[in-house]
Amino acid sequence: MSKILFIESDLRNEKLGIMYLSASLLNAGHETRLCWLERESIDEVIADFRPDYLAVSLVTGAHRSILSLTENLKKQYHLKVIAGGPHATFFADSIPLETADYIVVGPGEQAIVDIVEGRTGERVMRYPLADLEKLVFPDRALFYRYPEFRDNPMKNIITCRDCPYSCSYCYNHTWKQMFSGQPHFLQKLSVDRVLEEIAKLRSVYPLRQVLFIDDNFLFDRGWIEGFCKRYTTEIGLPFLCSFSLNLLDEGIVVLLKEAGLFMVNFALESADPAVQCEILNRGHVRNDQVIAGIELMRKYGIKCRMQNMIGLPVRDSLADALNTLEFNRLNRVDDSWVSIFQPYPNTRMAEYCARNGFIPDDGESYADSFFAKSCLQIDHADEIARLQKWWYFVIRYNLPEYTIHKLLKIRLTEAQGEALQKLRFEYSRCYLYGLDIDNPLLIHDFRQLSAQHGEKAVFKRLEGFVRRFGIGAGLVDIMLGLELPDSINGLDNL
Repeated sequence: MSKILFIESDLRNEKLGIMYLSASLLNAGHETRLCWLERESIDEVIADFRPDYLAVSLVTGAHRSILSLTENLKKQYHLKVIAGGPHATFFADSIPLETADYIVVGPGEQAIVDIVEGRTGERVMRYPLADLEKLVFPDRALFYRYPEFRDNPMKNIITCRDCPYSCSYCYNHTWKQMFSGQPHFLQKLSVDRVLEEIAKLRSVYPLRQVLFIDDNFLFDRGWIEGFCKRYTTEIGLPFLCSFSLNLLDEGIVVLLKEAGLFMVNFALESADPAVQCEILNRGHVRNDQVIAGIELMRKYGIKCRMQNMIGLPVRDSLADALNTLEFNRLNRVDDSWVSIFQPYPNTRMAEYCARNGFIPDDGESYADSFFAKSCLQIDHADEIARLQKWWYFVIRYNLPEYTIHKLLKIRLTEAQGEALQKLRFEYSRCYLYGLDIDNPLLIHDFRQLSAQHGEKAVFKRLEGFVRRFGIGAGLVDIMLGLELPDSINGLDNL
C-alpha cells in the first residue's frame, strides 16, 4: 500500500477531478489525503501522514508556485511527485525533472494507480480516455473533512467531461486533436449512473442543490429528455448547469424547469459579433440567441449568470469591454461574471496575439490568475484590471456610465481588489444560490451606515452615492478605504 498526498491551494470549490483520482487509488487499496495549503502546514501534514507520493494538479499560471513548492519538498523529504491537470497535459515537456518525477497527460485515474504500483518506467504517461461508466464514484471524503465543503448544501456532479466547441482562447481544440475519435470522447454518463451518484451523495452529506459542472449540459437532447423525466421523481432537488444558448428552445426550457432547473450559466465573452466570430471562434452562438435565451429564462423564473471576458486583443480593448458591460446591463442578467483574457501558450489566441504584436513571442505573457491583470500590450490595461473588480457591482446596482468612468480612475491596492472579489462571491452565494442569506455585509441600511460612519469625511463625500444606489455595508466599508482623487467632486455625482 502507498500513501498519496494531494496538494491544493486557493480552493473555492470542491474539485471532482482530484476526487476521482483519490477514489481510484482507494479502490486499489492505497491511502490518500488532501493538504489545503492556506489552511494547514504542509510540513505538519507530511509529518503526520508520511506520504510516499505528492500529487498536484497544475493549472497554467498557478503552476509556477506549485512547482516551486514541489521542488523544495522533493529535496527536503525525498518524495516522488506526480503532476497532472491541464498544464501537465499541454506542457509536459516544459516541467523540469527537479519539480516532478511523473507527468500524466490527459485522464489520470488509471495512470496514477499504475505509477504508485510500479507498472510504468516512463516519466510522461498518456492514457486513452476513460469509460466514465466504469469509474468508481468520486471520493468526496477527501474534500469533506473541511467543513466548508462538507456542509455546503450545493455540491458538484459531472455527466460529461468534454466540450463540443473550439473557442480560440481555450485548450479544447488541442484536446480534441489529442483525444477526438476515441471511443469515450464526449461520453455522457447514463441517467441511471448520474441519479445513483446523487442519491448516494444525499444519503451521506447535506445536499440542497445540485451543480452540474459539464461545459455544455444540453448537447445531447435525447439524454436531457430522459434525465428530466426521472430526475423530478427520483431526486427532486433544485439544480443549476451551464450550456450554450444556441441549443435552447421553449420546449427544452419547460422540461428543465419542471425537473428543477433554477439557474443557468452561459458565456457571452464579448458582445461584439465580429470579435465573437473572427477572434474568439464563437460563431456558434449569436447575440440574438443570447437575448432570446435570457427572455425565455426570465419567462420561466430561471436565473441567468452570464460569463464575459475583457482585455481582449482588439483595437480598443476598453471600448470592447464597456460595450460588453452595457450588453449585460441592458439585458439585466441576475449575475455577471467577468475574467481578464490571458493568452495561454499553444492556444490560437496566443498565436493571434503574437502575430499581431499584442505580446512578445515568448510564450510567457500571462498572469497567475485570470482575475489579476492584462498582460497584453494594450492601452488602458490598468482600467481593464479595475473594471474586472467593479464589474459585478456595476451590474448589481445598475450604475450609470459616468459613474463607471469615475470608478475606473480610482487606484486599487491588491488588498482592495481582493476584497472586492471576495465580496462579489458573497453576493453570489446569497442572491444567486440562496446561501448565507443573512449576511449583514450585503444589506443596505442607510440609517445604520450613517450612524456608523457619518462623522468620517470620506463617508460624507460618498453618502449621496450610497443612498441613491442602495449600496450594501460591505461595499461601503471597502470604498471608505479608497484614495479618492480631488477631481472626483464630492462623489454625490458618482
